[in-house]
Amino acid sequence: MSRPVFRACSALGAVGLAVFALAACKPSMQGASNPGPDEVTRLRAEIARLREENAQLRLSPALLAAEVDGAIRSSNEEKAVAAFKQLSDTFPVASETTEMHKRLEAFLVQRRTQEEEEKKIAALGFKALPITPSVTHDDMVLSLTSLTLAKRWIFDSWGDGWRFLDAEKDKRLLIARMNISSKARDPQLLGIAAYVPDGSTLKRLGLLKYRFARWGSYGSFLGTQPDYRNEFSHSWRIPFSAGVAVSDEDLKHKPIYLVVTGEGCHQRVYDRFGQPPVFYVPGECKSLKATLTADDFKGGTLAVLRRLD
Repeated sequence: MSRPVFRACSALGAVGLAVFALAACKPSMQGASNPGPDEVTRLRAEIARLREENAQLRLSPALLAAEVDGAIRSSNEEKAVAAFKQLSDTFPVASETTEMHKRLEAFLVQRRTQEEEEKKIAALGFKALPITPSVTHDDMVLSLTSLTLAKRWIFDSWGDGWRFLDAEKDKRLLIARMNISSKARDPQLLGIAAYVPDGSTLKRLGLLKYRFARWGSYGSFLGTQPDYRNEFSHSWRIPFSAGVAVSDEDLKHKPIYLVVTGEGCHQRVYDRFGQPPVFYVPGECKSLKATLTADDFKGGTLAVLRRLD
């Protein structure tokens, strides 16, 4: 570790000597002759070279690796490649060089994959959007098990009983069934909405509302008995059903895209007089806008759970 310091000090000393030499070239009171222009140019070039060498000696693998990491985090491919080249040229055998090489390769592969997906979407429209029936956001995993259109939605089942909702005569119910896992004790559930194509955009048909799929008994449905299988504070995974009414007119514009957002938009609430007393109420899901474009899916917040043709 002492050698680079010695070189740095030597370089600084050399800069000082070069500056002193230039200073000595100034006219003196004793009438010394001035140096020629070639000598002045040579000395100035030497000063510039020594300053550049001194700046290089101040660099370290950790400093250059931090520049590569920062460029990757900001998705600046050009800067990341340039910073890694400087790191590998200056410190080819450093451990930081090996680690940043792996990071950069993974970053470039991800960028190429994203570019290919964007080209497919541009060529095929929304049908090129990847279908992802299981999505993960933070510590929550939502896995879709089925998506159907029906006239009756059954939920909050217990024993030989259940609750249901029937669609109006000019509508049908889009019903999604899923399992949701979370490490949190009281997480907000991810927002889900139904969309249909409308020219170059997707038009929102409605936001799905969550209902518990089942209860352990009629007493737990009424709230007179606890059902820890429907509480994230006790259970790792809970089955849910979610639904929304869509008109027959809207169904003429199929396919239907079931879109999920990484936003937590549904809050668990308690009402002692409710049946059941525990349920989820929807809030504002800003990313599930009234209309979506293909660009809205590039950031990773939105994903298509299922396409119903």
